[in-house]
Amino acid sequence: MRRKPIVKSLLYVLSASAVISAGHVYVSHADDLDNGANNTATAATVTTNVTNASTNNILGSQLTADNFISTISPIAQSIAKSNNLYASTMVAQAALESGYGTSYLTQIANNLFGIKSFDGTGVKLKTSEYNSKGQAYSTDAYFKSYNSVIDSLQGYATFLTVNSRYANVFKSQSKDGFEAATNIQKDGYATDPSYATKLTNIINTYNLTALDGNTTSTTTNTNNNTSTPSTPSTPNTNSSSNTTNINTNSSSNTTNTNNTTNTQPTTTKPEKTLATATYTYGNPLETFQLSSKFANYNLYTHVKDTTDNNETGNWPSHLKAGSNVYVDCLAVRTYKGASTTWYRIKTSKHAKSYWVSAKAIDFPTIHVKDYNGKAKLSHANRGLYSNAFNSQTLAKSLGSSNSYKDQTFNVNQIATYTYHGKENTWYRINVSNLGDVWINKTGVTYTKAEKKKVTKKKAKKVAKKKTTTKSSVYAKASGHAYLNNYGKFALYNHIPGTYKHIQKTAWSQVKVPKDYKVGVNLKGIRTEYNTTWYRIVLNHKNYWISAKSLLFY
Repeated sequence: MRRKPIVKSLLYVLSASAVISAGHVYVSHADDLDNGANNTATAATVTTNVTNASTNNILGSQLTADNFISTISPIAQSIAKSNNLYASTMVAQAALESGYGTSYLTQIANNLFGIKSFDGTGVKLKTSEYNSKGQAYSTDAYFKSYNSVIDSLQGYATFLTVNSRYANVFKSQSKDGFEAATNIQKDGYATDPSYATKLTNIINTYNLTALDGNTTSTTTNTNNNTSTPSTPSTPNTNSSSNTTNINTNSSSNTTNTNNTTNTQPTTTKPEKTLATATYTYGNPLETFQLSSKFANYNLYTHVKDTTDNNETGNWPSHLKAGSNVYVDCLAVRTYKGASTTWYRIKTSKHAKSYWVSAKAIDFPTIHVKDYNGKAKLSHANRGLYSNAFNSQTLAKSLGSSNSYKDQTFNVNQIATYTYHGKENTWYRINVSNLGDVWINKTGVTYTKAEKKKVTKKKAKKVAKKKTTTKSSVYAKASGHAYLNNYGKFALYNHIPGTYKHIQKTAWSQVKVPKDYKVGVNLKGIRTEYNTTWYRIVLNHKNYWISAKSLLFY
């Protein structure tokens, strides 16, 4: 999505008709756009426009370089707060990507961020892509079309949420909007090497940090009623007007040169130790059922104890055990040496997001078995995911089956479970450029099991092995996992029941890492009970442990 043609600063003052008459339609890009010198609004003055605008119906065609900052800032601030993002970075990116609302894509499709569409719908425009050698070539691409500007801003927040590579852009991992701007460039959002610098300049120019609610500005009052924000802002020719700060948590300290200030002794309270959390993002379409004891657990705007500014919410009265909620993010919270799992939920599609303990959610038992066969993808447009839906580690969107319809792929696992009152079947297929991905049965035309030819010599060898030990199937594994409720499970030198000499190791004999992170190098399925095991590396030694004791990200 970052590979759009570079358009010069002059683009955003051209009319749409002039662009079309040139023979091609180009999307304005962040690169080489100026900082909107004609836009005189700052974050400190946008509150005067909030009550006069119908924010839900604002269209891109209503945006101009003059009203852009003041129009979208209050909307962005609300959406950013609900999604744990920095409004300053959001507004700066919207300004940079859309040419302060004047790009052709923004004007006709309300698309502020140049987010692409991969299902063949939206606006088709000419754009530039880059091959593996860094050479540019022209091609057609589809870009998302939104009903309004607010939908585009929410779409941007959703895009960052479902793509885990942008995890460090959120407030939980960036200390301010400037760091978030730096991180989003590092994550690959744009190829322009000065992208973060441009965002920083816009944030400073319009005092956008005021939207984040964590900025302290100092104002000096002499006798001429002139106020100047300490953060750089757009030049204001009216020296007699006072700047009104936005309605956030910002504090403004005023020094009056004609008054004597009495200082009061203050006492410093010891800082509270905050919890840390590691986040894994799923997708906004996944629903889970509430457990029978969900009402016993509080709703929080952030994972409990990870911030001082945490608020609680109330469960809607119509909810009951078994009610469906949307879940789009997982967090492993570490506090005073103990780890707990939390999920970010919405009680309805457009409700506010809250965090809640995993105990408030009822997870199905998913049966996974190895499979050796083929599957042909149907014409149905189905998602490709990192996991089967309703797994505790959530399913992150990896693409669409539309790009692979009528193609045949190897199937290496099948997952089945009953949830929401119906049977669910998922296939894990291997796609060359994506690796192993999961797809629902409805996206598959047929599956066909492959029979392996077994020689007589090999058959005798297998039969002999079965008479001595109970069989298990092994597969290569790599990466890391996190210990979770591990005290309930033992460590073994082999999967129990697969070898004659099984040794058990107590947890008191090993040193558990402070972050509970362990390496994984082999996976095993005990076929007799269809249970999954992993061989982990702990204190430089290999141990087998039940998959139920691990969380993967």
